[in-house]
Amino acid sequence: MILMREVKPADLERLYLLAQRLNTLNLPADRDSLQSIIQKSNDSFGGRYASIKDREYVFVMFDPKEDRLIGSCLIIAQHGTFERPSVYFQVRKQQMYSSTIARHFIHQTLQLTFDYDGPTEIGGLILDPDYRGHALKLGKLLSFVRFLYIGMHPDWFRGEIVAELLPPLADDGGSDLWDYLGHNFTGLDYLAADRMSRENIEFIRSLFPATPLYTSLLPERVRDLIGQVGPKTKPVEKMLRDIGFRYNDHIDPFDGGPTFTVPTDSCVPVARTRRVTYSGPLDPDAPAQGRALIGYEYDDPEVRFRAAFVDYTIEADSARVRGDGLDKLLLEPGAPLGILPLTGPGLSPLY
Repeated sequence: MILMREVKPADLERLYLLAQRLNTLNLPADRDSLQSIIQKSNDSFGGRYASIKDREYVFVMFDPKEDRLIGSCLIIAQHGTFERPSVYFQVRKQQMYSSTIARHFIHQTLQLTFDYDGPTEIGGLILDPDYRGHALKLGKLLSFVRFLYIGMHPDWFRGEIVAELLPPLADDGGSDLWDYLGHNFTGLDYLAADRMSRENIEFIRSLFPATPLYTSLLPERVRDLIGQVGPKTKPVEKMLRDIGFRYNDHIDPFDGGPTFTVPTDSCVPVARTRRVTYSGPLDPDAPAQGRALIGYEYDDPEVRFRAAFVDYTIEADSARVRGDGLDKLLLEPGAPLGILPLTGPGLSPLY
């Protein structure tokens, strides 16, 4: 039995232990930062923020049997605002030709760019290593709960979704691209700059050149890293491509990791999510149409959202579901559900 729900203040220590496994920009291994993230998530689920740009939703995966928090992920409803623009390099091509010597070059350039009215971002996905390789494909379920939630509330999010993927990094966790570019402009090492950028990117705006940077000035091995996905992130890239994401020629200015993007209404799991009425449990011996993620929302400040992986059947706009521990969702017949079918008649399988 695996449940997913919104993060709670009581999860701080367990989330901190989990964040130590990856220590990403969106979910850093820092208690003070995580406490702020949890508070913002609670306020977002609780409807405190009227504006999309202020909302961030953190989901956790929980193993009730072991009383263990085993994963987390998040949605930043708008990545890129006036107060905190997103920053990236646009990867471009610049053609040069000399008639005098009859030479033609196509140069790759990097243009520093700021976005003040950005898309929705998915990120911060961490799964406890003890649960990787699980028969239930927990990493995929954890990733898809975000699309389920976006599909349940499409008006709460932007018209485009982005995901920033990790590139190949050095053995010590550093970035060769940063060592040859960012360090020369800031005097900071990669990890220090990464930590600073979590709170403030003024130093990037002030110290990086506004003019295009020609990658031909970089060593070939560094050029080859631009826009590449790291080996551990390849399964994420495949999953994103399968549901409509594509590389958009934007890279992270710190490590060169690529950004993948998709129009929200073209994202397969978002488009497939629908609202139904729960009509009761599916009989243990009854055939199911397929497997799905379901999401249920509560008018209760102690619990706002829970999701589970189930067998399902749908008739018209009502659904019956079957799964271990559904009593944890406290479902009553007639309750409204969000459902994301992962397999089923006429559907390309997502699971």
